[in-house]
Amino acid sequence: MRDLNRRKFITRGLGIAAAASAGATGLGLGARPARAAGQPVVLKLAHPDTPIHPAQEIAMRFGKLVEERTGGSVKIRVFAGGQLGSEVNIVSGLTTGIVDLAMHTTGFLESFFPRIQALDLPFLFHDSATAERLLDGPIGQELLNDMQAKGIYGLTWGHYGWRVTETNNRVVKVPQDLAGLKIRIQPGAVFAAMFKAVGAVPIVIDLAELYIALSQGTVNGYELPFLAVVTTKLVEVTKYVGVTNHVYNGGAFMASKVRFDTLTPKEQEVIRETVKEIQPGWRKLVAEKSIENRKICEQRGLKVNEIDYPAFRKAMEPVYTEFREKIGAEFADKVIKAASA
Repeated sequence: MRDLNRRKFITRGLGIAAAASAGATGLGLGARPARAAGQPVVLKLAHPDTPIHPAQEIAMRFGKLVEERTGGSVKIRVFAGGQLGSEVNIVSGLTTGIVDLAMHTTGFLESFFPRIQALDLPFLFHDSATAERLLDGPIGQELLNDMQAKGIYGLTWGHYGWRVTETNNRVVKVPQDLAGLKIRIQPGAVFAAMFKAVGAVPIVIDLAELYIALSQGTVNGYELPFLAVVTTKLVEVTKYVGVTNHVYNGGAFMASKVRFDTLTPKEQEVIRETVKEIQPGWRKLVAEKSIENRKICEQRGLKVNEIDYPAFRKAMEPVYTEFREKIGAEFADKVIKAASA
């Protein structure tokens, strides 16, 4: 019953949200009625995490500031984990205008924007400062600019916490410890390749289904930040955590072009400036909560251990060779060089 209630909690509102998107007036998906003079516009902001995840706090803070700064002409409704569809559907919804705004991790953007795969190369970044310097510079802006071709405005880069490796069958300290384990991954060819490189069996499962999959032994583990282990209650069905820190786990704040272009220039400016303003707080909050949630995991009995970093980095070197051409050799080399600086 607990599992069923949890699934209901994560996915509730999906039917209501879908109906609202299509519109009771018979408009097609993504279509909008004309905006009457003086009438406020309500934008739907989606993120894939639960309401107790830091992303919710950041989204709510953003919405409050936008409403204040537009004098109430723009209101933001925040939809957490699954309310506007699956994790993949959130991104595709931006392209059609079904979803107006979204905060999402890079792994779910890779199939839409292949060059983003460079950010998820295993063990690319040694620390957050290096990752943020790259994302806030020309390379990060190039990747945000790529999104416009698919009907999305990329507004800024945030953070969702370093990805670590959680298992139930055995402690993970060296690459060989993952051999044969079924590991849940998010969509993204890079994620599949990195776990295949160490002999694991990567399986794509939506986050909303992971709790049950672990409980039933469908998968033996997963790779998520400490934040997600606690906020999705996976702490209840997890035994071990290897602090691999294999991906920085950047996240983009995005807007649907078809929807954003209907706003007044002043409203667009407010949204763009407010997104930039909340970015440092987003990263800071995630960093603080990551430390806090690691402690919660340890207090709840999870065995947390460090890993043989050089051994893992060496084992996953073939991923770089495999994806250099897929990403674009010149761009991949530029990202790797910048990350090593």
